[in-house]
Amino acid sequence: MVLFVNSSTKACAAAFSALVLLGGSPAAVVSTKDAGRASILEVDVTNMPDLKEGQPSVAVNPRDPDNLVFVSTIFPPSPGLEPVGECFVAYSNDKGRTWTQVPWPMGDAVKCGEPSVVVNAQGTFYLDNNQVSSGLAANLLDHNQVSRSTDGGRTWSAPVVTPLLLGGAPKLAVDLATGRVYAVAGEAWEYPSAVSVSSDGGRSFSAPRVIPGPMPCIEVAPGIPLSCGYPGREIAVYGGILVSASQGEAGVVTFYVSRDDGQSWTSLPVTDSHGIGVPSGTGSLVPAPELGAAADPVPWVAADPSRRGRFAVMVPRGSNLEVYITQDAGKTWTGPSVISAVDAQRPAISFGANGDLGVMWRTTTGNVFSVVSFDHGRSFSAPVQVNHVTEPVGQSGPPGDRWSGITLADGYVYVAWSDGRDDSPLEAILGRVPLGLYQRPVAR
Repeated sequence: MVLFVNSSTKACAAAFSALVLLGGSPAAVVSTKDAGRASILEVDVTNMPDLKEGQPSVAVNPRDPDNLVFVSTIFPPSPGLEPVGECFVAYSNDKGRTWTQVPWPMGDAVKCGEPSVVVNAQGTFYLDNNQVSSGLAANLLDHNQVSRSTDGGRTWSAPVVTPLLLGGAPKLAVDLATGRVYAVAGEAWEYPSAVSVSSDGGRSFSAPRVIPGPMPCIEVAPGIPLSCGYPGREIAVYGGILVSASQGEAGVVTFYVSRDDGQSWTSLPVTDSHGIGVPSGTGSLVPAPELGAAADPVPWVAADPSRRGRFAVMVPRGSNLEVYITQDAGKTWTGPSVISAVDAQRPAISFGANGDLGVMWRTTTGNVFSVVSFDHGRSFSAPVQVNHVTEPVGQSGPPGDRWSGITLADGYVYVAWSDGRDDSPLEAILGRVPLGLYQRPVAR
């Protein structure tokens, strides 16, 4: 099934002006021109108007940057609570302009939930998803599983069932330096989050190792033991340094570092440039454990593949997103760089191969924005509106729509989100923005 661009004929939005706060100070207001806006590609990749496709992610082949793989959930419209069956996966060989959908590698899974995609330095793509069954009793036995493709997403291996159980917000990462693959899901069912590592290209995975952090306990369902911890944790890894972060104890954001694939961890406070501990995030983006991670886990973390030991931590603070940077795996920090993100939903953060740092977010009013830092997170560009026309938000949110995605590659910023365009419950969308549209902040 080949999917073509179906949104390029939409009229561009009027010139957009917005304000970004950099390092706590207001930047100049910058307007993008209509000519620049017209260079943004916007594609409804899933194009299933009767269904709900959420939490998309995209990966770009570093060996062939024309080659992309895109994934999303497929759910029935609300009030449906379970996926319809398989997840959505498609590949592109023209930088995202056209797409070919292929079957999801289900294995023994009845249904597919919470998918994501990553790629290693050699161009091998990896898919991650929860096995999902109908009914609590069957779900308690479901696991997280990983598949791989060595031909650009055309075909996929049978899934390898990891030792991890179904997770509320599973994650997948690959170390671009070592090739190791890291899956995050439940040590027990949903809670707490643990990491399982593959050192053989996704063919086998280690025993789960719990990611440290606060462990609040709640009753997920009557008749089963209390679940403790969070049903999802962000991770990032490069050069054998695996990290995570949490809201932390005593109200301070905490950074966790492992140099032995999660067997042991060092806990370090995230601080600002003056060495003062960063308070835990606030606002509507902070998930509540009792809601089963109603949003993506926070804080978000990203690893810079251009420098070992450089990581970013992004913390929600009211209507802002604060970015803190460490150059030495958490020993010292600079920041915050403050991004104004009013009405933000489901943000994402990612480094490109050369150390440029991208951040995106959707809004509750139906738009999508992104910014880029050209100095490794010390300052950010004015925001660029990625969508050409404001769209309905649709049936966004869980089940099936916990996050969005951003990837920087080969002179473009790829942004993945979902909205309710064309009277659909939810469609999964890709935006491709030329890096040149992000105007560097004026030096002060």
